Amino acid sequence: MDTWIWIVIAVVVVALLVAAIVAATRRNKKRHEQQRLEAQQLRQQAVTHAPGLSQAEVEAREADARAELARAQAEKARLEAQQAQTGLAQEQARQEDVLREADRLDPDVDHRSSGYTPQAPTHAGPTEPGHTQPGHIQPGHTDPGHTDPGHTGPGHTDPSAGAHRRDV
Repeated sequence: MDTWIWIVIAVVVVALLVAAIVAATRRNKKRHEQQRLEAQQLRQQAVTHAPGLSQAEVEAREADARAELARAQAEKARLEAQQAQTGLAQEQARQEDVLREADRLDPDVDHRSSGYTPQAPTHAGPTEPGHTQPGHIQPGHTDPGHTDPGHTGPGHTDPSAGAHRRDV
């Protein structure tokens, strides 16, 4: 083969390579232009939706503020309940102290027994001698249906209840 054929083949190959490079460059430019256009559209959408986003942010902050207020109110209510429980316990202790003092003074109550617990009276007011209090029986009375938790006299049907009482 002659040299000039080799030169033509070389020129054609070089031309094809240049054409391929130019085509690839144009495709890249076109693709970059499409990507720029798409990015610009996305930015426009973001700007368009920005007020909605800031509204959602405002709503989220308001919800957080409401939740914080509810937590503070719950803590306040918990502290008030705790103070009320403490006050109740103190009042119950004062009442028990008064009952213990009354039982200490009452000759019918054995406040030194191991089973002693102060108990509030279940009836209203004192009785006159010779009259029985509701739920109490006179010494020597043998009513088989009698059940008085504060009395252990004869005829009492529940000897375990009110073991701190003693009859005169």
